[in-house]
Amino acid sequence: MPQLSHLFSDPVAVYAARGAIALLFAMAAVSKARNFSIFRATLLDYELVPKPMLGVVATMVLGLEIGIAVLVWLPSFAPIAMLAAATLLLTYASAIGINLLRGRRDIDCGCTGPAVRQSLSAWLILRNLGLASVAVVGINLPAARALQLVDIIVAVVVVMVSSIIYAAANQLMANSPRLDALDGLMETN
Repeated sequence: MPQLSHLFSDPVAVYAARGAIALLFAMAAVSKARNFSIFRATLLDYELVPKPMLGVVATMVLGLEIGIAVLVWLPSFAPIAMLAAATLLLTYASAIGINLLRGRRDIDCGCTGPAVRQSLSAWLILRNLGLASVAVVGINLPAARALQLVDIIVAVVVVMVSSIIYAAANQLMANSPRLDALDGLMETN
């Protein structure tokens, strides 16, 4: 049976982790860039950044997300990009946690863009911790072995399937309050 450390340095695992994180941050960056004023307003709602610094911090976050999405594909920069991704995801989890501790659940997490509002919850912290774990796998240098066509296919399928699962889970969490309200309505009738 292979050791866990060998599994996490297998090129398929490393490249799948990098691809998934690159896709996640590319999509997040596009959403923030297209709706920058909404992103700034969401960032302001967290009440963690002084208002005079809001524009600078929002621009830095957007730049970091773009940088991560691009640098993941450059082998010499990929481990640094994945470390930055893990750090940023842990920062997001911390920001959510701080606001949950403050009792501020009704602000939008900013996770799904302006089309779908998603309130803060412990689930989002767990999700970001899981995503940070994926990024940590991508920090590893891939083991020296030749990639076969099947390896590439598996890595691409893993990225695609994990992206679909991520999007579906986010949509379910965003719809949870509406489903709870519908359930309550059905119980009263």
